[in-house]
Amino acid sequence: MSSLTSSSLTSIVSDNLIHYCSGSIPISFTELNLKQTLLGGQSFRWIEQISNEFIGVLGSYIICLQHINENLHYTFYINISNKNLLNLSNENNRQNETSLILHNYFQLSIKLHDLFQIWCKSDERFQNHLIPIGIRVLAQDPLENLISFICSSNNNVQRITKMIKLLCIEYGKEIGTLNGITYHEFPTIDELDKPNLEKHLRELNFGYRARYIQETIKYLKYTINDLSFFDRLKSLSVKEARIELLKIMGVGRKVADCVLLMSLGKQDVVPVDTHIHSIAVTYYGRRKNLQLTTSNYDEISSFFEQLWKPFAGWAQAAAFSNELRSTSNNKTNIKSRSLKRSISSYETNNQHQLVKCRKKSLSIQQQIKES
Repeated sequence: MSSLTSSSLTSIVSDNLIHYCSGSIPISFTELNLKQTLLGGQSFRWIEQISNEFIGVLGSYIICLQHINENLHYTFYINISNKNLLNLSNENNRQNETSLILHNYFQLSIKLHDLFQIWCKSDERFQNHLIPIGIRVLAQDPLENLISFICSSNNNVQRITKMIKLLCIEYGKEIGTLNGITYHEFPTIDELDKPNLEKHLRELNFGYRARYIQETIKYLKYTINDLSFFDRLKSLSVKEARIELLKIMGVGRKVADCVLLMSLGKQDVVPVDTHIHSIAVTYYGRRKNLQLTTSNYDEISSFFEQLWKPFAGWAQAAAFSNELRSTSNNKTNIKSRSLKRSISSYETNNQHQLVKCRKKSLSIQQQIKES
């Protein structure tokens, strides 16, 4: 039985999970393509457990979503330890709260149909319906988004999803079990600040990304030491905020741009990976290079920012999600060649060099102290 239909019959779903609130939001299919938005390489916390029913985690909630008859039906679940929340609010207040969470997450105040009409005038691929409408940019938690895209380095969506799930299981708070699957919150900075974090993540097959995650947590907690860090970045210009993000080990231009677009409200930023690079070369006549470099990253990003404005980042999300679906369909029988949502190889190489340089700098500083 679908969890969306059964949840309203009882408040207790499992031993540790209770139903919090259900409701619906009117929204047309032209304003929201739910599947391609949730599974389109932006967030890695959603699964399609049965056809057209999506289950994911936002904060401390497990959420089930279905888009039926141009209504987004939703059900929120919470851990049973939070059952006092049910007594502190009435059903109407809970519906207002949960509806607002989804409005903010899907950024429903932005009218995608109006943007699509503008993009059609500047780009014939939109005009000819080669890029589908309804794909929205998700407004994500900055820490979760940052760690997720650090994990995206030379990786594919399926493996990134597995890595983020493992990270949440190992370090995040358990929310509860729904339909046989146990869900966890994304861990906080304090929960990830463990002396053996890198070692343990390497044991979980995070590879070199384990070092980047550990250094990111240390940097945010001990160097930045400011709970309003990401909020402060929102008030900066794109260039200023990008400079701050690039100071974090493991964060190159692509990762920084994903955080700018998906967590800091910089709607015109166009992240460029190997697939956007391929789109630029194949359909828009950009110069063909075997690899992304700093120079052609800037060129491609600037080109699309001008072509697709306003909200160029949203057009990029649609183009990328469409490429993801097309490539996946072409490779359904070739598992080993699954689509990669990777940062460019130049970023990976630069990150490895950055680690070496920092190690050398620390070694020199230690020698100076000892002398």
